[in-house]
Amino acid sequence: MSVVAGDAPRTRIAIPAPAPGDDDVPAHATPRRRRARFLFFTNECVGLGHLQRCLTLAAAVCAEDPSATALIVTGSQYVPHGLPAGVDIVKLPAMGRDGDGAYAARSLGVDAGHLSRVRASVASAIAREFDPDVVVVDKLPLGVSSELEDTLRAVRAGHARVVLGLRDIEDSPEVVRRRWDEGRHGEVLETLYDQVLVYGPESSLDMLDCVRWDRPLPPVEHVGFVGAAPAEQRPEDLPADYVLATFGGGVDGYPLAKAFVEAVRERPLPVPALLVAGPLMPAEDVEDLRARAAGLDVTVQVSRDDLAAVAAHARAAVAMAGFNTVSELVRAGTPSLLVPRVRPSGEQLIRAEGLAAAGLVDMLHPDTLDAGALRAALDRLLVRPRSAAGLGDTDGAARAGRILLAQADAVLDR
Repeated sequence: MSVVAGDAPRTRIAIPAPAPGDDDVPAHATPRRRRARFLFFTNECVGLGHLQRCLTLAAAVCAEDPSATALIVTGSQYVPHGLPAGVDIVKLPAMGRDGDGAYAARSLGVDAGHLSRVRASVASAIAREFDPDVVVVDKLPLGVSSELEDTLRAVRAGHARVVLGLRDIEDSPEVVRRRWDEGRHGEVLETLYDQVLVYGPESSLDMLDCVRWDRPLPPVEHVGFVGAAPAEQRPEDLPADYVLATFGGGVDGYPLAKAFVEAVRERPLPVPALLVAGPLMPAEDVEDLRARAAGLDVTVQVSRDDLAAVAAHARAAVAMAGFNTVSELVRAGTPSLLVPRVRPSGEQLIRAEGLAAAGLVDMLHPDTLDAGALRAALDRLLVRPRSAAGLGDTDGAARAGRILLAQADAVLDR
């Protein structure tokens, strides 16, 4: 059982097990009327985290059942070139936020309301024509500006199952409670959703814990942290010993990246450094970093498709505290220094403080960030031993994939 404070116990979905003697046969390899179809909505306004998480989940589904196929609908500014087998992406016009935090078109010359209608109509058409068996919505139960409501009502009225995916931490309990109480999230979860997956361990304080609703909820499953599995082999272009500095998508990573380069200039590291700026970091900021790194043993790259492997084999890593980055670093046991984003959401700070309190990472608050403080923190980091996966619950992608396939089986076996 998984229990939320103030709520009745929440039953978990049963995952079909292989028949006796069939241990080597996937539970989902039995014939179906058709290939299972999964539709993911990522619902991001900034960064790459939501898209990366959905890609990891879609890959897990298709790895568990190679006959399955998944389509991801995203508004991310960056779409990777290499996709897992059986997985494809549809790109929506990007939605962002203005200086006041309100939704705004990121590129198109239309107002937010117009853009939301465009995105909603595209999402509806995709769901209608793709005809998924399982729909997975990331973070926002109705999507950005409630643009998925009509789509979800239509698929729910048909044969599809609808699943909500939530990160381990979204913000402080007070902020989450206020945001969710202001919306219709309780009604939506009760009427439109069949399952909630929390991408964190049982101990994580997820959004449903925070709101403390005294109302029926769909089954909730904490699947553990979702991240790419560490690669066994170090990337061939990297030395045996190096420090990694990584900033997720990079959209707001420049201050930390600059401080890292200046810290190395203040006193060189005993090993080479690789700085991966992120594909969303402005080009002028990347060029500035390269100029600052001139003459140092610091290589500046925009992005890498094998970043999970780079992180897993680094002697140490400096990073922000986004969900995907933390999942991969801690799963690999890489000694890590986290410098979290603290605004506009407290999500990264809460995550970093919790991990630091558990002794799994070092943390430096960005308000105290400068070259000297970072260089001293690097000295401490470089003598920190590698650790086993201290989070324990780090196989979340595979576990979530099995649950989603069980939902598809329930649809296709009717």
